[in-house]
Amino acid sequence: VIRLKDNLHLVMPRKLQRPAEGDTKIVRDITCYIGQGKCQSAQRHRVVEFENDRGEVVRVVTDLRKESAHVIAEIYKARWQIEVFFRWIKQHLNVPCLFGTTENAVYSQLYVAFCVYVLLKCLYDTVQPKVPTFAQLTFWEFMQYWRMFNLPLEWQVQFNLLRRKGHPGILSLP
Repeated sequence: VIRLKDNLHLVMPRKLQRPAEGDTKIVRDITCYIGQGKCQSAQRHRVVEFENDRGEVVRVVTDLRKESAHVIAEIYKARWQIEVFFRWIKQHLNVPCLFGTTENAVYSQLYVAFCVYVLLKCLYDTVQPKVPTFAQLTFWEFMQYWRMFNLPLEWQVQFNLLRRKGHPGILSLP
């Protein structure tokens, strides 16, 4: 199930006669050829149009013939949530690419990145309330400064105070 671009032409559409399921926002369920002229597909594809949560019409194409339009829309929504999750990983866990292709390598890299993220978030939540208002940082700014080993002096002072008090987790920080 993949999303179709809005400017793609649907040729010779035929409406599918399928019973509607439950609370569905299916706008259209058809089979058709995709494209025009020399770029037209050789076989017919199933196209399902549905409204998303924001009221926008989404067009998806699939080769699933026997599934209901409602199931196809749910498959696409689940796939989209996976895409959003991976975008979050790339942006927040600083994993622009994976170092290995095996299942174990992928799990290991993501596990380590997630552990580092959680530790930094705990440090941030511990120190942020103790830092003066003029030196407050967002978590994103904190992570950027942390990566560059360039935290503002006010943050460094708070880390040193916590380290002297023997706060767990701050014993070996730079």
